[in-house]
This record gives sequence, C-alpha cells and structure tokens, in this order.
Amino acid sequence: MKKTILAVLAMLTAAVMLAVCAEAADLADAEAKAGALKSLGLFKGVSDTDFDLNREPTRVEALVMLIRTLGEEDAALKGNYTHPFTDVPAWADAYVGYAYETGLTKGISATEFGSGNASAAMYVTFMLRALGYSDANGDFAWDNPFALARENGIVTDEIDLTRFLRADAVAVSYSALNAVMKGSKTTLADVLIGKGVFTRDKLKLTAGVTPEDLVPAEDAVTPIFKPEPIYILPVEPKDPGLPAAVDEPAIGD
Repeated sequence: MKKTILAVLAMLTAAVMLAVCAEAADLADAEAKAGALKSLGLFKGVSDTDFDLNREPTRVEALVMLIRTLGEEDAALKGNYTHPFTDVPAWADAYVGYAYETGLTKGISATEFGSGNASAAMYVTFMLRALGYSDANGDFAWDNPFALARENGIVTDEIDLTRFLRADAVAVSYSALNAVMKGSKTTLADVLIGKGVFTRDKLKLTAGVTPEDLVPAEDAVTPIFKPEPIYILPVEPKDPGLPAAVDEPAIGD
C-alpha cells in the first residue's frame, strides 16, 4: 500500500512539474513575442519592464492593444474622434473614438462600450475588421469569428479561447502581421511598412531574419514571422460569465 501511495504521489508530482514547465515555456514565448512587437512600436506593457501577460485584459485595454498593433496610436491621439459611449474612462476617449469612427468597434449597445474583460471573440473580431472583413456584411459572425480567423492564421493552437489573457492578445497580434488583407496579396506587415511604422529591415531583424533570407517577388505575400500551427477543428468558446465582453452589433445593424 505504501509503495502504491508513493508511486501515485510521484506521478502527481511529475504531472504538476510538467504543467508548470509548460506554462513557463508558454509565458516565455509570449514574452518574446511581446518584446518583438514592442521593438516595432506595436505594443507596450504596463511599464518599461513588465508586459503583465498573465492577466485578462479589459475591453478598453484590448482595444488600445489593437490600435497600437495597427500602428494607429498617433492617429487616434492626434485626431478629433468622438463616440457615443458613457462608460469609457477619460484617458481612453481618443482610442475608443478612433475605433468607433473607423468601424473597429460598435460597443455592446448604443451608449455602452462595455467595461468588462475582453473575450477572445471580441479581440479576434476587432482584428478581422482591421484586416478588411465585415461581420455586418456577413464575412463572419461577431460572436464566433474563429473559423475565418483560423483561415487567416491569426488564431493558433496556443491561444486560450475561454480565458483570454494579454498573452493571447499578443499571440493574435503577432500572427496577424503575416495575415493578408481581404481581397489582396498584401500582409498587415506590408501595410504597416507602407505607412512608415517600421521598415522591412527592422521587421526582418526583429524576427531574427537577415536581409539575405528574404528576397520576395514584388507581388508576392511576404510573411516574416514563422506562422504557428492553426486549429483543424473548430473550437467553440464558452464564456457565459462575461456577456459584455463580446462586441455586439449596434442597434439598427
């Protein structure tokens, strides 16, 4: 009996150690991707030394992360954008106004942006809209955007769709740089390079690629970051505790 108990304890200890190691490896990978995005000017942490990745982002945080990933933070802060929402903190007015007027967000009602945590569905919906897809026109469903996101390579098997962390948002943003804009052969990274957000050489060096490694044809899609494996089977998120975390269509849509 004593040997059996010791064997079971040893197995449990090994399982716990494997889980801890796996979580540490995942977090290290997320930290590396966050660092890459930061070096391109597309991401900021809660401080210069802390990305705070092991926490669920609020809806406002997720929206700010998206706008930075798109290289549009300066446009948002320097513009004169407005929104109809009454629950947005003053510091985020410019970001939410920009997102509202450019069609990235509709809020959860005509007067509420939503103050809860962001869900995977919300952030992926934002990203697909940024790539030119429209849930209003039927390209995807705002409450289940994952099939289209998998096709575009922005949802991968490392992303937790049920407990969406800042690390997951980083993974989506990182993968989205390789995603192709709707109806074109141009990647999001190509668009950002065209805007002058960063240079192609900077992107290559950030990804650990030397300039000699990539000599693309002029009209070719030019992925820089190594794509992650994508889901083969659809995964339905279950998030009944956060009804405000999905970007619902505005009244009249």
